[in-house]
Amino acid sequence: MPKALKFAYSVFEKLFGFLYHPVVRFFRFNGYRFSDFIAYFFTYSFVYRNKKSSKKTIWMDVTYLSKCERFAGICRVVSKIQEILPFVQNEYEVIPVVGKQYLGFYALNGKKIIKPSSADIFFSAEVTQGIFDTNSVFFNKIQKNGTKLVFFLHDLIPVLFPEYNGSMKFFRFYQKYLKVLCRANLVVCNSKSVLDDFERYISENKLKTYPGLKKNFTHLGVDFSPAVKEEKSDKNDTIKFLMVSTVEVRKKYDQAVEAFELLWQKNYDVSLSIVGKYGWRAEQAKVLIESSAEFGKRLKWYNTGISDEELANQYNSCDAVIFASKTEGFGLALIEAAIYKKPLIIRDIPIFREVSGDNAFYFTGDTGESLCSAIENWIDLYRENKHPRSEKIKYISWEECVRNIYGYIKQL
Repeated sequence: MPKALKFAYSVFEKLFGFLYHPVVRFFRFNGYRFSDFIAYFFTYSFVYRNKKSSKKTIWMDVTYLSKCERFAGICRVVSKIQEILPFVQNEYEVIPVVGKQYLGFYALNGKKIIKPSSADIFFSAEVTQGIFDTNSVFFNKIQKNGTKLVFFLHDLIPVLFPEYNGSMKFFRFYQKYLKVLCRANLVVCNSKSVLDDFERYISENKLKTYPGLKKNFTHLGVDFSPAVKEEKSDKNDTIKFLMVSTVEVRKKYDQAVEAFELLWQKNYDVSLSIVGKYGWRAEQAKVLIESSAEFGKRLKWYNTGISDEELANQYNSCDAVIFASKTEGFGLALIEAAIYKKPLIIRDIPIFREVSGDNAFYFTGDTGESLCSAIENWIDLYRENKHPRSEKIKYISWEECVRNIYGYIKQL
């Protein structure tokens, strides 16, 4: 870099660094590329004209999806929407875009910032740190031009349950992310429970919303039809329980293991299989699992992941599925259990009530004793064939889910 230009940059930092510190940090991180300066000033000074193109476009955010190695969680949802959306409508061209800090959004593998028209839709089901919180100016500009902003909201766990966050940094990001959503034209949630949380959060925090902001919900889709083996189990044999999800603090695996230790002390012939990789802040659960006298025997943990076929075998061979999570955005494991016709023992939280209705056995309490007591009660019902059945739980396909989202977009 020429010395004169380097000197000019240092003056810029000293004069404006205290006002534009995040921006200066961004340019420094990227080596003061000239193209970034041009893009930045274009984004922040360009005045969009209220033009309308004959070619209508849905600009779909795939920032994090484009970097995902495995489509799980939010990546899976974004992937499914991107895959199905072009086939459930023929009015819009769907173009994937990726965001850059402070610099707006670019067509995938493109070099120029997108310039949506007043007939276009900007849609995102992503939750990407460093993108939403640094591009509020971009969103404001394209919205003033007439472009409709549509976001898909997965949950509010980071702000409603900050104790389950990896850091306060993510908590602060999520606060900014939700403020961006409040300024949208439409927010589609993945459940009525999340929609209720969103509306309550707006009211309690007195957030300013875009005039006419529309809010709605659709459940997530299911795209597998397993080969379910109809097996008649002898209720005098070992009763096999299954838990499926990442092992992290809010999933309450520690409570589940404590409950089973108590059941074994009471001579119940039960077993527990855990399918889920170790996440974070679940040290207590990890210690309880690996130090148990039943570890590797009646307590098994598939920590390294298993194949779809092996997971199907776990569902087919178990007698019931336990879901002890303190909070969820949706909880697809409930639907999986229903498809396999396996009884559910789940925590009594709003989202589980919404998904399962009266088709599950609910428990409350955070201690091993409370869950142990609930499982004992369920076993009594199970042996008399009076336990709640999961077969009647309703679910939708991914195509139905995406059609619902598009239906809400059409109403804008």
